[in-house]
Amino acid sequence: MSVSARIAPPNSLLLVSDERGGEIPQSQAGALLTFTSSCIAIGSLCEIDGETEITLGRADEVDPGGEPHFEGSLETPTRRLAVRTVLGDTVLEVWVPDLRTSLRIWVNDSAEPDKIVVGFH
Repeated sequence: MSVSARIAPPNSLLLVSDERGGEIPQSQAGALLTFTSSCIAIGSLCEIDGETEITLGRADEVDPGGEPHFEGSLETPTRRLAVRTVLGDTVLEVWVPDLRTSLRIWVNDSAEPDKIVVGFH
């Protein structure tokens, strides 16, 4: 089952990590997405320009088609995968089956996406 939310995230940035958090990437360095082994930082539509829709769910359920912007894995020691703001507010959270979770992330724009899809498997 997938979950979705619409939000204008502070600093136009969302973090994907285990529910306990993770090591946040040091800098975006102009990139839309950066990551460590325990946290993925994803840029979004500029917060003053409107909301970004974020969807989180099993990859086979949420795959919008096309090539994902990111494919990799993330440490999930509590088996709870969360999407948070940089202020630490939880936007979405789901249970995942493994201690290390494979992810695919799709975006609808390479600079300021207003749709972000995070699929796990």
